[in-house]
Amino acid sequence: MRNPLSRYILIFKRWAWLILLGVVLCGCGTYVVTKLMHPVYQATSLLVLNVSVSPSPYENTTASLELLPTYTQLITTPTILGPIASKHGYTLQQLTPMVAVKTQANSQVIEVDVQNQDPRLAAQIANEIAQSFAQFSTSNLGGVAQFQILPAQQPLQPIKPKPSLDALIGAVVGLGLALALIVVFEWLDDRLTQPEEVQSLLGLDLLTTIPVLTRRQRVKNAEDTPALAEGCRILCASLNHAQASKPFKLLMITSALAGEGKSTVAANVASFLALSGKRVLLVDADLRHPVLNHHFQLENQQGFSNAFLDTWAHLDVDLKGQPTEVPSLRVLTAGVLPSNPTELLQSPLAQQLFQSFKEMQPFDYIIFDTSPLLPVADTLVLASYMQAAVLVVDASKTPRSVLMRAKQALSKTGVQLVGVALNKCQWPDYGEIREYLNEIEHERPRADIALTLPPQTAPTNGHAGDDKTITLSLRSQQVDE
Repeated sequence: MRNPLSRYILIFKRWAWLILLGVVLCGCGTYVVTKLMHPVYQATSLLVLNVSVSPSPYENTTASLELLPTYTQLITTPTILGPIASKHGYTLQQLTPMVAVKTQANSQVIEVDVQNQDPRLAAQIANEIAQSFAQFSTSNLGGVAQFQILPAQQPLQPIKPKPSLDALIGAVVGLGLALALIVVFEWLDDRLTQPEEVQSLLGLDLLTTIPVLTRRQRVKNAEDTPALAEGCRILCASLNHAQASKPFKLLMITSALAGEGKSTVAANVASFLALSGKRVLLVDADLRHPVLNHHFQLENQQGFSNAFLDTWAHLDVDLKGQPTEVPSLRVLTAGVLPSNPTELLQSPLAQQLFQSFKEMQPFDYIIFDTSPLLPVADTLVLASYMQAAVLVVDASKTPRSVLMRAKQALSKTGVQLVGVALNKCQWPDYGEIREYLNEIEHERPRADIALTLPPQTAPTNGHAGDDKTITLSLRSQQVDE
């Protein structure tokens, strides 16, 4: 069972760009905004309250602490602030937010803070408030309390904004927003999160997993990319095992949607099956967007569609396709694209054609690369003629709901669903697989042993199999249908 931590590692890798974007945008944006803001300075004047009600210092201190909250509230009344606001051209509503009065804990000190964009004016207003209240207390509160004023000094550094600190706070906020979005997106995400879901969701066997390839790996041959080559070999072994358990010859390789890599998987699997000594005919049955002629660099003037345009009984040789670099692999390209492929595939002639494919010699496998299953009806029609099918799934994008629809559609046709080939996997487990493949690839020198086909495989390409050495030149994931 997979380590639960690996799922979170994958999520982090998948959304690292969003985390970085949130941190950079919010952090840099906050820094720029605060840099453009006018600086605000704070000046502080202190009033030390002394109450003389008794010869005892303790009683005087107690009385001072009891009166302290009352005097603190009186400082911000209109009686004190009104004349000062008028003096400096402010209204009372404008001046009041600039002033903050607070007491020091367990002390007789009242702190008067004034914030203003002008540091000199901030200190001046703070001192005027302290002096005004001291005079007010003496003349209106019975003179019981006396205040010692510690005047405010002109501040040299602004209290806000602080671009560096604000940028850090903005970056943290951006990180929080990004994480919140990731949680929402992951909750809404309908894609597979681990390979084991194939069995639980679809009830189908997982035949192989093919990891996502880097840009550099995509331009290499399949045999030069160990992870891709081994994934295709595992699929070949799974197909051979399924064929031995329940014999079939006509195999359809399809996908729910376009762009999941079904054509690449079909081409590589057909080639690796041929390399193992199987006699394989690969048919490009995608009459909407065929690609196998480009993949194998073959002519496409005659092909699968021509069987419906001409009398197919006279084109037996053409239906066996064109030879390739692999002696036991032939490819039947799509041919001329018809305007009504669905109707052609449902015609009585199509039934005779696929019966001919079943009886065609000397192939062990006839593999059909079809159109995607859900966008068009062609594949559902083809499935009714097939003996087995493999569903290629792009693990990085195909939703669960789409997979369920594809599985239900194929089940209605009665075709034997051999299983699922997961393509473009990027789960952390495959780092260990790649590491192992790289180790065995470079561990010791390897002997270059040429593979010679047994004589009975020769007729597919018209060569003598006992002296023909196989050379393989496959593409990776350049063709992505």
